Amino acid sequence: MPRSPRTRSRRARRARAARIEALAAGREVAVPCRARRTTPRGWGAWVDGTLRLPGDHDGGEAAFLVDDPSDVALVTRQGEAPVALEPPLEVEVRPVRYKAESFYGGDAGILVVTTARRTLEVALHGDEVEPVARRLADRG
Repeated sequence: MPRSPRTRSRRARRARAARIEALAAGREVAVPCRARRTTPRGWGAWVDGTLRLPGDHDGGEAAFLVDDPSDVALVTRQGEAPVALEPPLEVEVRPVRYKAESFYGGDAGILVVTTARRTLEVALHGDEVEPVARRLADRG
């Protein structure tokens, strides 16, 4: 029997609240999102995946993991998986500009994460943009 949309949205809200709590507490968290690689010559396609953030006291790097392994080449030229977001990081938040970017609604945001090797745009739910931006900036 299929679940009602109300149940799924309630479950999604609870999961999002738990992720926001983990972000605020500095624990390891995996945030579902979409990402694309940008270059001076343009940008790639949006790819579904998960942004993995290690805990504040854990070692390791933040990384983007693609849901479909065949899409790795769309977000990194080197073809490595997961796509590491190694320090130093420069993190900017920008608003959704186009309808094609509004995966999580018009009030959502896009993180522009720049490292020495790549620039990645990450589309997140509006509630998760600022906490994720703070965590990434603290790691950089």
